[in-house]
Amino acid sequence: MSAADSAWLSKTAAELHEAYRARALSPLDLATALMEAVADDARDLNAFCVLDRDAALRDAEASARRWRSGTPIGPLDGVPVSIKDLVDVAGWPTRRGSNMTAGAAPAAADAPSVALLRQGGAVLFGKTTTTEFGWLADSESPYTGITRNPLAPDRSAGGSSMGAAAHVARGWGPLALGSDAGGSIRIPASYCGLVGLKPTFGAVPSGPRLSAFAEYAHLGPIARTVADCRLALQVMGRPHLLDPHSLYARAQDLPPRRPAIGYLTDAGPDTGLDPLVESAIEALAERLGRKGHAVVRLRMDWMSLAANAWALWENRLYESFVDATPAQRALLDPRLQQLCERGGAHGAERLARARNQLREASTQLTLAFADVDLLLTPASPAGAPRVGALCADSHPLRDRIRQTFNWQLANPYTFPFNLTQQPALSMPLATDADGLPVGLQIVGRKYRDDDVLDFAQTLESTRLFQESEHA
Repeated sequence: MSAADSAWLSKTAAELHEAYRARALSPLDLATALMEAVADDARDLNAFCVLDRDAALRDAEASARRWRSGTPIGPLDGVPVSIKDLVDVAGWPTRRGSNMTAGAAPAAADAPSVALLRQGGAVLFGKTTTTEFGWLADSESPYTGITRNPLAPDRSAGGSSMGAAAHVARGWGPLALGSDAGGSIRIPASYCGLVGLKPTFGAVPSGPRLSAFAEYAHLGPIARTVADCRLALQVMGRPHLLDPHSLYARAQDLPPRRPAIGYLTDAGPDTGLDPLVESAIEALAERLGRKGHAVVRLRMDWMSLAANAWALWENRLYESFVDATPAQRALLDPRLQQLCERGGAHGAERLARARNQLREASTQLTLAFADVDLLLTPASPAGAPRVGALCADSHPLRDRIRQTFNWQLANPYTFPFNLTQQPALSMPLATDADGLPVGLQIVGRKYRDDDVLDFAQTLESTRLFQESEHA
């Protein structure tokens, strides 16, 4: 691997596209450098559970021929993209981070999102690690072990899209496809100093085989820039007949205006919010107000919501494995087995009350977004905790979180927007008391993904963050 080629690995997708266009770089040279860089990954980050050098080089050579002939097929032609191991890729097994799926046959067909990436010329080179069936917002699984955070190897890379965030933060390619049913794109992005986009539900199509969490689960990109997330959505964010939820009208011709901004740091008692993160958001809100935005502070008690959300999460886990044999369930992480048992023991009244509270919370958010265009919150209360700890040792609810494994209680700012299926993006905001990155979450109205991306790109391209820190 030449130093010149390896230096390109940390470039953005937009920069790679321009380099290919200018013939300063070949997709084949880049793919070769990438596969050499990640060859010993298991002894480094442990971000991948499948690597396919032959397929990557084959697709990169096809892309190189298109660029040489002046016929590229999209903004991601020749750009390496990884796929989270909850999503099918033809010819690769889908293990879902579990020993329960040992011996799983290779997928017969690409999931719709993967098919769209292929159609756009992306170079698919591997599958990234995930927590077991995506249940945990941490970076470990029984199948792959611990995935390390490249910014702090003793800390979590977040979950469940842990490998996706780890390799992008390391600079091994610009883009990863993740999934998010409660924060699984945004939390890893926050912990690893990246941009992670959970688009509107259905914006990136899923396959016809749905999980018990289907109506909460969004597919979306993890990248180093907002612009790259936009490029990924441009390629993957298309209707597909295998996902009826993706078949909605997407053109919205609304008059441009300066967005009204809501911001929320008070999500109830004992959030564990780092004071430096809170100050950074308040300073940003003040700066936006001085720039002429209408800015309003909001408060919603998502900490009390987290207990009921977790009861439903446990019940969905029970539903996920209700038809598994005892021998199959015995292969699951003991913590996951415990949650399944608890989920099956919840009575009808308990679940009904939980659903009622979640519906009321969704109504509150609907009413809030009648008055604001965008909502700003922390993406996580603080930076990455130790792997397995789920929260900082100083968290006021540390014992409860670790006894129940309720990562939503430790991360109350993300899961409400899976209930409402709104677009939400995490981008680097500040560092916590330990010097670890924490993201800003930007939430928009359902179907208004461009509003979120436009605003995030404005922040990314201006000095608003830097100026707000010293306001």
